[in-house]
Amino acid sequence: SPATVNQALAAVTLLYEHGVGLRIHVKRARVEKPGEPDALTVKEQSKLERCADRRGQRDAALIFVLLYSGARAEECARLDYADITITARTGQIRLHGKGDEVRTVPLPAPARERLSDWLVARGTEPGPLWPGQRGRLTTSGIAQVVIATGEESGITGLRPHRLRHTYATRLRQGGADPAQVQALLGHSSLDTTARYFRAGKAERAEVIERIFEH
Repeated sequence: SPATVNQALAAVTLLYEHGVGLRIHVKRARVEKPGEPDALTVKEQSKLERCADRRGQRDAALIFVLLYSGARAEECARLDYADITITARTGQIRLHGKGDEVRTVPLPAPARERLSDWLVARGTEPGPLWPGQRGRLTTSGIAQVVIATGEESGITGLRPHRLRHTYATRLRQGGADPAQVQALLGHSSLDTTARYFRAGKAERAEVIERIFEH
């Protein structure tokens, strides 16, 4: 990748500069800025949610947690019963992210409802939130649930990360600022979060129409 090439070039430059005292100038590889995130449209999200509800309590809860918490697939796979807190009007999950990072994310009503239904069926014993046939449901198992639900709703090749993109995009569309989105997604850098604040052509056109409508 361009980033890997540039890392190697920087290392060679440093070696020559500090080793034999020569300054070399090599043109760096161009790194394209990422475009707008590949989020689901509101219509696609609604279809996905309806299909998830038809798949049963566990799969519905899993899809809704991904959609309404922005969890990475590996974070979702690590969830235990102890990481869930749900009351009549509030809810939150504790996500174990990259490294030793742990963050707590509020759960809105749609996710709370599906999780509550699943916990009634699952029971309250400690352990993995998503039991599979051979113990804890793996990251691959979670991806398979997402792919299958996507296929049923007419979205081919759907992956968990696209649900994370959708969550972040909805936050931005709802008025969340970059710092809030960064905290909720668990990004170490605000530069990563900035991607979600690049609206696409369709959204820009919609904004213009709305602002200048008579």
